[in-house]
Amino acid sequence: MAYNWTFKFFPGDVVFTDVLSFSGSLGRQNYNDNYAGGSFNITIKNNNNQVANFTRGKGIKITLASGASIFQGIITNIDFNDDQGNTGLSTATITCVDLITVAGKTTLKNFTYPAAKTITQAKYTNSLPDYVTPTIQEGPLAGSTLGLSDASAAASYSGTILNRVNLLCQTEKGLLEANESYIYFLSRADIATNPITVALTRSTVSSTTIAYENIKRIQAGDNFYNQVTVVPESVAEQQANNTTSQTAYGLAGYQISTVDATTTQASGLASYLSIMQGDPTTLRYEVTFTDVANTTDAFADILYRLRFTFEVMLSLQWQAQGQSLQTVNTIFEGMSFSGTPSETRITLYLSPSEYYQNFILNSSVFGILDTSRLSW
Repeated sequence: MAYNWTFKFFPGDVVFTDVLSFSGSLGRQNYNDNYAGGSFNITIKNNNNQVANFTRGKGIKITLASGASIFQGIITNIDFNDDQGNTGLSTATITCVDLITVAGKTTLKNFTYPAAKTITQAKYTNSLPDYVTPTIQEGPLAGSTLGLSDASAAASYSGTILNRVNLLCQTEKGLLEANESYIYFLSRADIATNPITVALTRSTVSSTTIAYENIKRIQAGDNFYNQVTVVPESVAEQQANNTTSQTAYGLAGYQISTVDATTTQASGLASYLSIMQGDPTTLRYEVTFTDVANTTDAFADILYRLRFTFEVMLSLQWQAQGQSLQTVNTIFEGMSFSGTPSETRITLYLSPSEYYQNFILNSSVFGILDTSRLSW
């Protein structure tokens, strides 16, 4: 790969080589998506049975030159491609899944969740032994909160940990991230507090800017809704209508399942979503860049910020033909990635910052009267 990636087993940080390529995805593509978990494949040379070191359940991480872990997963599968003449190149492709995927394969039976803030409730499974479940934590940034929304109790929950955490994430309208040790649950209050200093630009290459090679702007579609029904687990469902948007653009409705603790909170969430998603001109973005087209400093720094410190807000510049240059704040939802010896390619899936807009005092981005929708 053009960038000098290091491949390690964990725990222990034992380096391995003979890597031919890697590819995968993590997070989610769309604000409305539930989390299903991420995965990646690594293809290695296997002429001398190098794959013997890769056993199911072992951890693999792909790190920057600094040692910061960017992509991580647990080995679940190996595919062999053997040279039939025993003289050419034999390979093995190792599939790894992240801890969010592991949470989706971990089933609870008659588990008790107390009423609590969303992230506090998500962390409640940490009372189980480590070998039973991944550990869930609040966001790693200083000042991270335990959620702005309250989750209802569940006296007898049966289902996967991930299913419950997705319900909590929909209630909070937050984000999930994962590294080799933890699943991090970011509250709405955490998301816009630390804008990344590396910006995405149309062509400027520097130590603090990434020049992308392709951008896709996506308008309306499955993100446009002006009638929202929130269906909590233990209180009555609530519906909100953005009549201004409905009159102008027609009715578009959907419903979401949550664990909102009160009808007031559920009604506020429905109202917020019907307003925030009721503008069909709001854009989301898919942005692709490579290591060979950018400085090593900027390439490493943006991945470090997104995947090691979990700073998720970044500036994006775009310009439609015949129109003026636009600079917008976006929120990182997920990415797809691939690497070969000659190039590493990254595609970021970005939501408009309005989707996470919360009135936060002392915020240079959202703490300004008359420019923000008040939180629910």
